[in-house]
Amino acid sequence: MKNLIKLMFLPILSIALFSYVYVNSIQPKLGLDLQGGISVILTADEETEPELIEQAVEIMRTRIAAFGEVQEPEISISGENSVLVQLPGLTDQEKALEAVGTTGLLTFRPVINSSLQLGYSPALTYSENPDDPDKPLVSAPSGVDELTGLSINDDPSTTSYLLSLSDGFPIIYELGPAGLTGNDIDDALAVFPNNEWIVQLNFKDESADKFTNLTKELASKTGDQRKLAIVLDEQVISAPSIAFDVNPEIGITGGTASITIGNSDQGESANNLAVILRYGALPVSFERSSIQKVSATLGENTLNLGLQAGLIGLIIVSIFLFFYYRLSGLIAILGLASFGALFYSVIALLGEWQGYTLTLAGIAGVIVSIGLTADSYIVIFEKLKDELKIGRSFSFATEKAVKDAWNTILVADFVSIIASVILYLLAVGPIRGFALTLGLATVFDLFYTRIFISTAVPFAGRINDNPRFYFPLTRKDIESV
Repeated sequence: MKNLIKLMFLPILSIALFSYVYVNSIQPKLGLDLQGGISVILTADEETEPELIEQAVEIMRTRIAAFGEVQEPEISISGENSVLVQLPGLTDQEKALEAVGTTGLLTFRPVINSSLQLGYSPALTYSENPDDPDKPLVSAPSGVDELTGLSINDDPSTTSYLLSLSDGFPIIYELGPAGLTGNDIDDALAVFPNNEWIVQLNFKDESADKFTNLTKELASKTGDQRKLAIVLDEQVISAPSIAFDVNPEIGITGGTASITIGNSDQGESANNLAVILRYGALPVSFERSSIQKVSATLGENTLNLGLQAGLIGLIIVSIFLFFYYRLSGLIAILGLASFGALFYSVIALLGEWQGYTLTLAGIAGVIVSIGLTADSYIVIFEKLKDELKIGRSFSFATEKAVKDAWNTILVADFVSIIASVILYLLAVGPIRGFALTLGLATVFDLFYTRIFISTAVPFAGRINDNPRFYFPLTRKDIESV
């Protein structure tokens, strides 16, 4: 009875975990290559310090989590100055770039002038000849593109001419030097009081006076010059006006401010602005080296092919084990089946509790692990066959075979674990998924296989200890047993 309980413990554990996962509809979370999404590679200047890139990655993670609609994003440093951003489940490229976050400097700059007329810029001087309906360009300041009227290279410390598309149509703003930056913001939150969306700003203690002085200056002006533009990545994302009830002698005090966004339909715009203000700009400027879109259909096809490959591999291994090792092979197949159920359950629970995403490379690691586990059974069976050939009893031969084969299995699995750890620490992206699944399966193999086989084979031997039911022994082998 004790041996029977020991034999059934692992299969029952596997079935129990699998049942829990199935009943609660817990499935492995799929990565970008399996469910589709967006992959972006951001590259910084070669001389950028590693600490700045690490800080930028942390800000990106926080931004993406705040934006929402992105399932388990993978953000990792690739090489010395690149960042790989994978956004599974997101197929809208513009939304993906929004979720990644713009990478320029966040500044608050007073508005000097603006142009609502398409094709004209405050930076450019045009002919006033009434007989010239096209009003040809007469001159453009240094550093301003003559065609667009925008600053070629934005310098926050000087006057700039920047574009805004936040109102649905292009507006070119003439902006003064920056009075505040994203580093002056302590917090920002989108709220919906009185049936309108408002972004509430909290400035850091040391920046509150700077904001007050800036609003005092703007409150004393009229028209566009009462506006404070919020600039990110050389683009005006918002240009709210200072309220008319703000006293020019006092300004906005207390280190807080409110930006009115609009009615109930503007919730997403309010939240996006709050996210940008809350987390500020990245400490380093990135260029988007590549943007790759993986369709959900392609990901589904890839998943099906990977699962088919794994199933075919498992069937082939099972057929070989059964026809070559007979009853022992059947034991190995049952062990592989319960091992697979346990492994699937653990992967699903890791996704549910820790956010682990299964990629195509991870499936490859699972397939490789099938071979590793099957190898462990084969090593034990071959050692058992050798022990039976020299006349050992079935019970003693099993115990000695498991003990002797353990050293071989330990060395082989230890090599796999070392390789998995090195890959996980040094690699990025999907390769880490391969390393994790392979390493996890190898650890399972070390303990699961030994416990199961050391109990199952002796138990079967008590029912039938005829070696011919376990191995393809020759007549000479059988006569010597």
